[in-house]
Amino acid sequence: MSAMYSDRALVIGAGFAGLLAARVLSESYGDVVLVERDQITVDTEHRAGIPQAHHPHALLARGAEALEALFPKLGAELAAAGAVEADLGSDFMSRAPAGWAPRDPIGLKVHSMTRVTIEQIIRRRVLKLPNVSLVDGVTIDGLLHDRGTVTGVHGRRADESYTDYADLVVDASGRTSKLVSWLAEFGVHCPAPMIVNGHLAYTSRLYHVNHDLKLDWKTAYEITHAPTTRRGGAVSTVDGGLWFVTLFGAGGDAAPTDEDGFLAYATTLECQDIAEIIKTATPASAIHHAPNLRSRWNRFHKVPNWPRGLLALGDSVVSLNPVYGHGMTLAALNCTDLRNLLEDHDLAHEPLVFQRAVAKSAQIPWTSATTTDLGWSQRKLPRSTRFTQWYARHLFEVIPGNPQVYRAFIRVSQMVDHPAALFRPAVLRRVLWSALSGSRPRARER
Repeated sequence: MSAMYSDRALVIGAGFAGLLAARVLSESYGDVVLVERDQITVDTEHRAGIPQAHHPHALLARGAEALEALFPKLGAELAAAGAVEADLGSDFMSRAPAGWAPRDPIGLKVHSMTRVTIEQIIRRRVLKLPNVSLVDGVTIDGLLHDRGTVTGVHGRRADESYTDYADLVVDASGRTSKLVSWLAEFGVHCPAPMIVNGHLAYTSRLYHVNHDLKLDWKTAYEITHAPTTRRGGAVSTVDGGLWFVTLFGAGGDAAPTDEDGFLAYATTLECQDIAEIIKTATPASAIHHAPNLRSRWNRFHKVPNWPRGLLALGDSVVSLNPVYGHGMTLAALNCTDLRNLLEDHDLAHEPLVFQRAVAKSAQIPWTSATTTDLGWSQRKLPRSTRFTQWYARHLFEVIPGNPQVYRAFIRVSQMVDHPAALFRPAVLRRVLWSALSGSRPRARER
């Protein structure tokens, strides 16, 4: 554990990333305050600041490992709250365009739960820390600064002005962060963000589990894949007695939000279990739609005059297309980096050390998400991107008949292994054979 300072830290945003940041900072700062726009308590469920909570959230295996280090026995607490533990092989039924993936055990397990459940549990833990407090109902309008150093924030609370000072300010306000414009107000200009828009959309609804269906999986999904497979879907068992059903649309396609249209869209999928659930299960929520999903990277690590006393993490820096499920894991990795760097650095005076670590952690998930989304692009892409897309296409063709290749793919997609694992000889031979021969392995039945 790092040494305790007497300084004060302020975190903008009490969502998932902000809570994790407060947990880490509580080890190094005498006073940590979370400043949140929404009005919340420890038991708040849905709120305006996290509209994405109406859609599924994946905590990848690597993210679960990082969270367990920050919150010991979190996995057990999630399970006690109803989160469903599932093996990524035997408990998942997944379909790529070439066919169904093997159902062999992989040995990697994840918990399926709603965003509401995991955030509630973490919020309760963080707000029990003696040096962490929450101020809610605050709209931040900008940063306080003095000669290249951020010294606090200013804004409004209940129609009154609000000002708070801190030795370190952390922006964890998410996709709607206004940090770029706040910095510009005192002469710090950021490079234009990198933005990749795959024109994806998802439409989601919760259902009560219908035990009469006697399905033999805990999660089923069918992926979209450029340039031909525009529709996909997923259903996960969450929070004990619920199914989270999501229908994907790519390349401009999208599932409707009316009852009949939602079902009709599901019937076009190969995975007919999804349509059967919609037909027979009792809805537990309204139908929610999120269009125009994209990825954005604010390259704060490239700002030479980045102010002292300011850090940014999570979606405020890199917000990835949520379809791919990297968000919570990347936030957890950011906070792992924060914890490790605080051992040897006073990040209030060396903020770029942290921003470079954030950029390094983002590189692999950014490449993964954007390379997939760029498959829907009509413009000429770099040769490296075209090669990656070519290799991924033939990898998916091999997966249905090869448990070894599927295992390698799952470990990479869960960020447990580096993508280089997909180029090891045992995988590379099968992918190249498929590409050169034009043949596909025989897929096993569901």
